[in-house]
Amino acid sequence: MKKSIVGKHAQHKKLGSNILQISQEAKEMKLKYDDIIDATVGMLHHEEGNVFKFQTVEDSLYHLSDSETYHYAPVRGTEKFSEGVFDWVFGRQADTLRKEFKYSVIPTTGGSGAVSNTFYNFNDFSQKVLLPNIYWSPYKNFALEANIDLKTFLMFDEDFNFNIEDFKKEAYALAKEQGRLTLLLNDPCNNPSGLCMTNDSWVEVIKTLNEIDNTGVPVVLVHDIAYIDYQMIPTELSRDIFKNYLDLNEEILVVVIFSGSKTFSLYGFRVGAQIGLSKSQEVIDSFSRVGDYSVRGRFSSVSQPGMNIIEKIFSNPENRKAFENELVEGRKLLKARAAKFVEEAKKSNLVTYPYCGGFFISIPTKNENIFNDLRKDHVYIIQMQGLIRIALSSLKLKDVTELVRRIKKHI
Repeated sequence: MKKSIVGKHAQHKKLGSNILQISQEAKEMKLKYDDIIDATVGMLHHEEGNVFKFQTVEDSLYHLSDSETYHYAPVRGTEKFSEGVFDWVFGRQADTLRKEFKYSVIPTTGGSGAVSNTFYNFNDFSQKVLLPNIYWSPYKNFALEANIDLKTFLMFDEDFNFNIEDFKKEAYALAKEQGRLTLLLNDPCNNPSGLCMTNDSWVEVIKTLNEIDNTGVPVVLVHDIAYIDYQMIPTELSRDIFKNYLDLNEEILVVVIFSGSKTFSLYGFRVGAQIGLSKSQEVIDSFSRVGDYSVRGRFSSVSQPGMNIIEKIFSNPENRKAFENELVEGRKLLKARAAKFVEEAKKSNLVTYPYCGGFFISIPTKNENIFNDLRKDHVYIIQMQGLIRIALSSLKLKDVTELVRRIKKHI
């Protein structure tokens, strides 16, 4: 019998479609050819190709003291960071949620670290997390690394609306099968589809979770809001979805996934947070206990300068207002690119999934070789479950018409 240096639990590990690797290939090809169109990685860029930096973030970064830059950060971060993140994430709903819920904020290595920790701590090994069938592919990596798996329901009905009926069917079935339900929803501005759920859909989701909780099954809602600040509506309105939390049963745990990468363009700093909410103090105590342990056990603590930048922006009203103004400009970039893409797609009879904001717009396809076909045509996109994902965040406006033309050839 041949020896294996790798443990049995790790035999399956092999990265497939690596978004960052594909993006790097696109960059290298741009140095050789003038007609390369790169619509891969989710980082917001200006039209001239430079990353979209916030001056408020830049100023805060270069005014950090030595201790704010080089010292180890506390596992739990600081109170100013935690309360600032809570206020930012929930906006005008923050005071109500503080009153009605117990809560805890745990800093993590980006939104990815928050999802990964949640998957590991709130499921038994070999169980499954329920999520839509159109999802950000690294969720699968996070699941397998946590010794669990994913179970999907159909995201869209025939009219491209959120498929509440299929969600209900699969949620009840999975809860009955494994005696636990963890649901992951990436909303608003779903990656990769661009969908924003309606309030009516959220009402039905909450109602279903309550009914499952009433059967004695532990229920966890993982709400990934990575792109909430790039929804094409004012910031305060995008937070109104959180009103639906108020109807949750007492023992249900909500874990909100906050991404400092997307909100602040702090991609390389790897700073985010898990925000735990429950009407039960016992549930939140458990959330905090296992979360703190995993932070220490998996990555020790989060980026000290990253957290301090966020803290300085949130704790200073002038800084916060300046940042909000800059964020409006970032949304304008995305809105212009999305409008142009949708316009050109309609001209070409190219079907897209509904887009309400965020970094991505997607196109359904049955061509399983679409990635290679487009790569030969000097176009770089990300191929996912029955679709191709276009990163509006880095796509130049001048390239949109030609991109649609080349996609139409191969879709």
